[in-house]
Amino acid sequence: MTGGVRERVVRFGPDQRLVGILTTGKSAPGDRPHVVIVNAGIIHRVGPNRLYVDLARSVAALGFPVLRFDLAGLGDSDPATGGVSLAESAVADVRAAFDHLSSTRNATQFLVFGLCSGANYAVLTAFREPRVIGVMLIDPTVARTRRSAMVHAVRRLRNMSTLRELVTLRHPIFRRQLGGLTSAAVSVAHAAEGQSGQRANTAAPEMSAADAQRSLEALVARGAHLMFVFTGGVNHMYNYHGQLFDLLPGLDFGRQLSLHYMPDTDHTVSDGTGRSRLMQALHRWLADAFPATSTEADAAVARAGVADNAHAGHRA
Repeated sequence: MTGGVRERVVRFGPDQRLVGILTTGKSAPGDRPHVVIVNAGIIHRVGPNRLYVDLARSVAALGFPVLRFDLAGLGDSDPATGGVSLAESAVADVRAAFDHLSSTRNATQFLVFGLCSGANYAVLTAFREPRVIGVMLIDPTVARTRRSAMVHAVRRLRNMSTLRELVTLRHPIFRRQLGGLTSAAVSVAHAAEGQSGQRANTAAPEMSAADAQRSLEALVARGAHLMFVFTGGVNHMYNYHGQLFDLLPGLDFGRQLSLHYMPDTDHTVSDGTGRSRLMQALHRWLADAFPATSTEADAAVARAGVADNAHAGHRA
């Protein structure tokens, strides 16, 4: 037990190939939504700079059981079989986590957390899974707006090294253009040799901004709760607080959205101040969006009464 929460290793999924850590507090199975945390990129279940460990323990202490696990082929989990894309494999693995928690802990509702690619997979899973009633996303893929592109360009032009690179034709934009021409030449050569020049479709690209938008619209219509966090690590993509609203001007989030822009922290929220701010915002969101049931409140009162009686007996 660590800090009032318990942690144990679990195996689940096809052939028990998926491995994770279940973190629980004092709540009984089924009392609160269960949380599943999806890998960020290729980092295993501890998360970047142990972010997922901190999240799991903090959230479990509030009464929300948390499963942080390795997707197939990452960390301690065995690779998936078959030729499905990474996105399809990830969705299947998260669903397997839901099924495991349902069968072992009577869980019926789920929250999915994720950072970067994990956030994209969380949205995709939530879109397909009616059991998901909320998502917490850190730096998911979103589209630029005209304003965000302008903000990014102005910030880059203010940087003297960028100006020098542009003047001397050493800026990465020139290398990208040259690289594009080189890739085109290689493709033509492969075609002439009867080769496709393309990799097998074992790793489909991550969800596009358009797909993310469609998924969010469906989640809002379904009544799911959303928490978005954007950091300074993606200032090239998201760089002002209201950008999400500009991207989706016709979507009424109502009270279903908690939006946070943290330009002073990095992509993995590695600094202490940023991480503390993230945890506080997360706790508020959970308390507001998923308040304790009357049964839980009664249990809390009962525990308090037992404690008072124990103190009274000690004083006597």
